[in-house]
Amino acid sequence: MMKTRSTFSLIFWVNTSRIKNEHVPIYARITVDGKRANFSLQRRIAIAEWDLF
Repeated sequence: MMKTRSTFSLIFWVNTSRIKNEHVPIYARITVDGKRANFSLQRRIAIAEWDLF
């Protein structure tokens, strides 16, 4: 039997181009074997609370 390996990653980021009342939407990206899926978490956070660097 041949073993296969898959890769997986999960990242979160904010879209700073959509600032509204000093809050920004949070997004997530799931990558499995190089295939990406981006989606909104339907949540906002104060831009001052997110580490942009």
